[in-house]
Amino acid sequence: MIIKKIKLNNIRSYKNQEIEFPSGSILLSGNIGSGKSTILLAVDFALFGITRDLPGSAILRNGEDTGSVELNFTIDDKDIILKRNLKRSQSSVIQDAGYITINNTRQDMTATELKQKVLEILNYPQDLLTKSKSVIYNYTVYSPQEKMKEILLSKKEERLEILRRIFGIDKYKRIRNNSEIFTSLLKQKSKEIAIMISDLEQKSEELAEMKERHNELDSYIFEIDPQIKSIKEGINEKKKSIEFLETQLKESKEIKNEIDKTGIFLKHNIMECERLKKDLETINCEINILENEISKLPMPDPSLKERIKIIEGEISRLENQNLHTEKKKSELETIKKSHEKLCNDIGSMEECPICRQVVIEKHKDEIIREESKKIEKISLDLQAISRSLRENSETLISRKAEIKQKESSIISQEIISIKQSEFEKKKNMLEKIKVRLDEIKKEIALLSSKKIDLESRYKENPLLEKEIVLKKIDLESTAQNLRELEIKEASLKAESRALLQLISNLEKEVERKNKSKINVAKLLQIREWIEKQFINLTVTIEKSIMLRVHSELESLIQKWFLSLVDSETIKIRLDEEFTPIIEQNGHEIDYVHLSGGEKTAAALSYRLALNQVINTLMSSINTKDILMLDEPTDGFSQEQLEKMRNILEDLNTKQTIIVSHDPKVESFVDRVIHLEKSEHITRISNT
Repeated sequence: MIIKKIKLNNIRSYKNQEIEFPSGSILLSGNIGSGKSTILLAVDFALFGITRDLPGSAILRNGEDTGSVELNFTIDDKDIILKRNLKRSQSSVIQDAGYITINNTRQDMTATELKQKVLEILNYPQDLLTKSKSVIYNYTVYSPQEKMKEILLSKKEERLEILRRIFGIDKYKRIRNNSEIFTSLLKQKSKEIAIMISDLEQKSEELAEMKERHNELDSYIFEIDPQIKSIKEGINEKKKSIEFLETQLKESKEIKNEIDKTGIFLKHNIMECERLKKDLETINCEINILENEISKLPMPDPSLKERIKIIEGEISRLENQNLHTEKKKSELETIKKSHEKLCNDIGSMEECPICRQVVIEKHKDEIIREESKKIEKISLDLQAISRSLRENSETLISRKAEIKQKESSIISQEIISIKQSEFEKKKNMLEKIKVRLDEIKKEIALLSSKKIDLESRYKENPLLEKEIVLKKIDLESTAQNLRELEIKEASLKAESRALLQLISNLEKEVERKNKSKINVAKLLQIREWIEKQFINLTVTIEKSIMLRVHSELESLIQKWFLSLVDSETIKIRLDEEFTPIIEQNGHEIDYVHLSGGEKTAAALSYRLALNQVINTLMSSINTKDILMLDEPTDGFSQEQLEKMRNILEDLNTKQTIIVSHDPKVESFVDRVIHLEKSEHITRISNT
C-alpha cells in the first residue's frame, strides 16, 4: 500500500485541503498543534471509519455539520479512492454513506460495508479486527507513540494475548481447548455406548431363544397344514353329497308343486268353460231380442239437427225483433202521454207561465189540434206494433213446438242408435266368447296331459329330508373342527410373524451393539492419541513458533535499542511473556524510571521490531510497504536523531510518513511537507 494523496474537508483544523504524498520518506513538519497528527488520524478514519479510539466528534471540525476524507492509494496494480463522510446529528457525529473506486469503477457503500471492503483489500484477518481498529494496522503501519508505550506498561497477560493473536499462535490454545472438549465428548460418548451395549449378552441370549421358539412355531404350522387340507377335502365331499340330495329333494318338491298348480289351473279352466257356455246362451237370447226391437223402429233422419239449428236461428231472430219492437212501443207510449198531457195543460192554461201573457182561446185550439194529430198518428203506430208483436209471438210458439217435436224425434233416433250399438257389441262379445271357449278347451286338454305326465314322474321319499339333516349336522361338526384348526394356525402364524419382526429388530440391535462395541475401542484409541500425542504436539509447535517469534523480536529490539541508546551499562531483553526487561549495570530497572529518550527508544524499538516480524510472518498483508511514525524522536538527543537516519535506511520501507516538529529530521527524509496553522485553519506552507 502506497498513499498518493488525501483530501480533507472540515476535518479538525483543515477546512478544505489536498495533500499529495510521494514514495520514499516524507516528513510532516510544523509547530506543535499545527495539524500534523490530524493527517495520520484522517488516514486511519478513511480506512476504518469511526472507532472507539477515534470518535466522529474528535475529527469533525467544530461548528461544521458535515465533513469528509478522501484517500487515494495504490495496492499492486490497483488505483483505489476511498471516501468517508461525517455529519453532525442532534446528539453526536455519525458516519454517512461513502464510496470506493477501484480502477475507475465506483461502488457506493455504507460505513460498515466500506470497512469490510477495506479489510478485504488490505487482506487483514477479520478475527483481528476490534471495535477500535485492526491490531495489525496498529502494530505495523500507524500507532501514536503514546499508544506504543502503553503496550510496554500493560499487563503481561493482555500483551501476551495480543501477540498470540497477531502471530496466530492463539489458535493452538484453541485447538487444545477444542481437543479437551472433543476428548470430553469422546469420554461421554464412550460411557453412553458402554451403557448402551451393557445388555448385549442378554440381548444375544434373547435372540437365540426367539429363534428357537420361531422354529417350534414353524414345526407346529407344518403339522397343522396337512390336517386342514384333509378336513377341507372331506368338507367338500360332504357338501357335494348334501347338494346332490338337496337337488333330488328340490326336484321332487318342484314336481309336487307343479302337479298342484296344474290341478288348480285345470279346475279353474273347467269352471271358466262352464261359465262361458252359460254366457254364450244368455248373449244369443239378448241378440235376438235387440234384433226384433230394431226392426220395428223407424229409419233415422240425419237432417233433423240441421233443421233444428235453422228453427233456433229463426226463434232467436224473432225474439230479438220482439225486444226491439217492445222498446219502440214503450217509447211511443211515453211520447203519446207527453202529447196528451200537453193538450190537457193548454186547455186549462190562462196565461203563459214564461212570459206571463194571457193565452187566447184560438191559440190554445191550434196547439190542441196539432197535438191531437200527433197523438192520433202515434196511436196508429202503436196498433201496428201490437199487431206485429202478436204475429211474432204466434210464430215463436209454433216454432218452439216444432223444435220440441224434432228433439223428441232425435231422442228416438238416439235410442235406435244405442240399441244398434248394443247389438253390435253383443255380436262381438259372442264371437270373443266362442274364441275364448275354444282356447279354454285346448288349455284343459294340455293341462290334463301335463298332470298325467307329472304324476307319472313324481316319487315320494319321506326319509330324504331326514338324511339331509343328518349330513348337515355332520358337516357342521367337521367345519367346526376346521375352524378351530384354522384359528390355531392363524394364531401360530401371527405369533410367528410377530416373533420374526422381533427377531429382525433384535438382530439389528445386536448388530448395532456389536458395531458400537468395536467403536468404543476405536474411540478409546482416538482419545488416548489426542490426550497423549496430539495435544503435546500442539504445545511443541506453539513453543517452537513462540521461540522463533521471541528470538526474532528480541533480536530486532536489542539491535535498534542499542543503536539508539549507545551505552554498555543499559541493555534490553524479552522475558517469556514478551515483556521488555531493561537492565542497567546487571540490575533490572522499571520502565518508568528511564529518561524520556530511553523510554522513546524502548517504545520505538518494540514498535519497529513488531513491524518487521509481523510483516515477515504475515507475508500476505498489503501494508508492508508503508510505515507512519507519530513523534518517534520525542525526547531524543542530537546523537539519537542522527542514529534515526540509519534506522530508517535499515527499514527500507517504500513509503515512510513521519510526524515531527524537530528540524533535524528534515535532513534525512526525501520530502518535507510544511504545515502552518492560522486562525484555526491549517494550510501547506510553500517554504
